[in-house]
Amino acid sequence: MRRPNALEVFQAGMIVLLMASAVLGIMTLSSAMAMKSRASASLEELQTFELAFHAANAIVEERAPLEADLAYTESEDRGRRELLVQLRRHTDEALDRFEQRAEQTGLGSTLNFAFLKAQLKSTRARGDGLLDITSTSYAVGVRTSVIRDMISSSETIAPMLAIVCRRIETADPGLGGKVGMVRLLASLHESALRLPSVMLPYVAAGTALPRDAQMEALRITQRIHALWDVGASQLVFGEDAGELPAALERLRSDYLGKGLPFLSRQIERAAIGNFRTMPSADRILEVYRPTTEPIAQLRDLYLGRMTMEAKDFSALATIRMVASLVLTSVILSILPLLAWNTYRQVLRPLLDFRDQILSISERRTITTLPYTGSVPQVRSLFGALQTLQDRERERIALDGERAALAERLRLLSVTDELTGLLNRRGFDATRHSGPPPSLSLSGDIALLTLDIDHFKAVNDTYGHKAGDIVLQAISRVLDTEVGLTGVVGRYGGEEFAILLWDGDLVQTQMLAERLRARIEATAVPIGEGLKPLRVTASFGIAFGAHQGADWTALHEYADEALYAAKMAGRNRVRITNRIVANWADVKFGPPAAPSKGMKAVSRS
Repeated sequence: MRRPNALEVFQAGMIVLLMASAVLGIMTLSSAMAMKSRASASLEELQTFELAFHAANAIVEERAPLEADLAYTESEDRGRRELLVQLRRHTDEALDRFEQRAEQTGLGSTLNFAFLKAQLKSTRARGDGLLDITSTSYAVGVRTSVIRDMISSSETIAPMLAIVCRRIETADPGLGGKVGMVRLLASLHESALRLPSVMLPYVAAGTALPRDAQMEALRITQRIHALWDVGASQLVFGEDAGELPAALERLRSDYLGKGLPFLSRQIERAAIGNFRTMPSADRILEVYRPTTEPIAQLRDLYLGRMTMEAKDFSALATIRMVASLVLTSVILSILPLLAWNTYRQVLRPLLDFRDQILSISERRTITTLPYTGSVPQVRSLFGALQTLQDRERERIALDGERAALAERLRLLSVTDELTGLLNRRGFDATRHSGPPPSLSLSGDIALLTLDIDHFKAVNDTYGHKAGDIVLQAISRVLDTEVGLTGVVGRYGGEEFAILLWDGDLVQTQMLAERLRARIEATAVPIGEGLKPLRVTASFGIAFGAHQGADWTALHEYADEALYAAKMAGRNRVRITNRIVANWADVKFGPPAAPSKGMKAVSRS
């Protein structure tokens, strides 16, 4: 029986050990990355929920000054009107932030912001109409109708919150209970604010509370108690809960112990029309409103703590992922080094020398390890190989320098030295090479030509150095705005050209107008003691198809539109009718011949 080769056994063992370490490292890293992904997704959805939650709270809080104004029997209070304006502005800003976030996270098509804003606008208009006349000029039913409209706006955003909450539960089911508690506290606060709305219009008018209003007040009161019964059993905090226990105690003492019993007594008096012993409507609000604040404080503290915990968890997941990556990298790096060091001491160095000789003859680059053995003849051979390899490296380095120099000369030939943009040659070469493979194209292209208005006057008045500074500033604006969606080049003098690979008609017009506005708004500093220059630019746009584009005609159309912009007074964007007609013929085919009795319409 042949004895096993020790070298082969060693190689096989090291391969098995390396593979096992790699599998273990990959599993650990995959687990850490999955944890990080889940934490990041949870945090992102929680931040979306926070914005949605703030928007919903803003709508609820906007009701307070409006309800107060509708309930007051005294003269108009300018302070409340100013507060109402501030709260409306705060609501609009919160809704805008929520809508922007929804668009970023793919929720924009799911949530009906247009309906919510329209409803809010209509309700505000009705409220403002009532506030413009004296409180005695409209019936109690009209007051309560306006208040119900505001409450309806609060309820409209509730389905949006539900959608966001489902996304949070999908990202991290463990957050479902905490998000539910935040919504419970929000519902408790909203119900607490809604309760006085049922009775105050009647108290302000000196009218006994009707039966349906009594039943509504009873339902809201029962809802408050039911929400508290559910929430109180779950609101148990540890020693590290911070301000949450104190906020919970304030809720119990201020609202449940004082505010709610006080308002319940006033509702009972209003039900029987006993207004002689009742405070005025404004006094009821002054006493009751502050007692609801601990609910909002507890809600906000709970949400803030939940967000902070999500951030901490995300940070911990990041640390674990990085630690797993580092440990895996260390293990997978040390094992090959140890194996190679051992293998190097037992394998014949001549095998390495053979590979080096072959690499030199084939002009391949390989990593050369120093010989650490003690055989003088092999060491001498290694020295000779090192000398030969050094000569080869010098030759390769010279070849590399020649290639780098050739590339630099090529770049200089296609780049405008002043602005760093492509020159005319580079622009035409890039145009012919086609769009990057990563772009999703619609089949159309757009060519924009622009010319700085009155640029000669800049050179004549301030000198060519100031003109160069203006050209550089305009180039930066164009390069920043266009980005990777197209090609920007300086076509000569103060003329620039932009090629958009995706030439959508509306988007191209919007981009050109945005560029025009950016250029007009750019103040170009030209030196100390001199007032920054502001220039404008005129734009011409032409469209064509990717396949078989006639570049000469496309340039002519764009220049024609540019000329039209200048003739119209400069600082404008123009697309001539002939350009649009030609683009339509290419995209959709020429128009059909006119029917009998119809005249052909000229598109020139």
